[in-house]
Amino acid sequence: MFRSPIDRILPVFLRLMVALLLGSALAACSAKAPDHPFLPWDIQVFPDGTSAVFGVHLGKDSLLEFKRVYDQKAELAIFVDPDKKASLEAYFGTMNLGALTAKVAIVAKTDPKELNQWVAANHAKPDPTPSGAWKYPMTDEHIRKAQYFPIESITYQPAAEYTTGLIDRHFGKPEEIRHTKDKTQYWLYPSKGLLITINSDGKDLFQYISPKDFDILASTIPPDATPEQSASK
Repeated sequence: MFRSPIDRILPVFLRLMVALLLGSALAACSAKAPDHPFLPWDIQVFPDGTSAVFGVHLGKDSLLEFKRVYDQKAELAIFVDPDKKASLEAYFGTMNLGALTAKVAIVAKTDPKELNQWVAANHAKPDPTPSGAWKYPMTDEHIRKAQYFPIESITYQPAAEYTTGLIDRHFGKPEEIRHTKDKTQYWLYPSKGLLITINSDGKDLFQYISPKDFDILASTIPPDATPEQSASK
């Protein structure tokens, strides 16, 4: 099951420590936030199966380049899930993307072998997370290197509540909708590389990835989610 980076908010003292480390690594960047709003439905798809959203090219632009676009610091950490799969995630927290406010987290595209080596060499005690994963802090050296890793996916949690009608109007009809027993809805847009999770508590998530890699997001949908025929068919 997908472990949303948004749901793994770090303890205050760890957030401060990682932010300070990352700040030293990214101190050379001082670009202003872009004039273009880069709205969440502004998705550009390229012939090679990649896409661009929020002013960055997924799979090509790095964590550092996202930081340059928005002049926003991030907290980096490595998460190892119960299946021993490691991921490197950057949590940017609450930020302004144009006229809209949202919490933003990014999963970096990494070499699994290298990431596992980082974990094996990490002598710091990891912290448990509610999802069952373990969170490992990163060294200064690893943070400096990680800032150049490409962006694999972006998780966007808007401050404003989106109705299904509003989502439909701005993003169009999904190619597929799946439901779970707890009334969570998953709206799938494979051709855009977008998965929207509509939660009953109003904390909706918009997840972006290159369309060619959409199966990575689709595989995180709970297996008990029941598909329905898309309204566009």
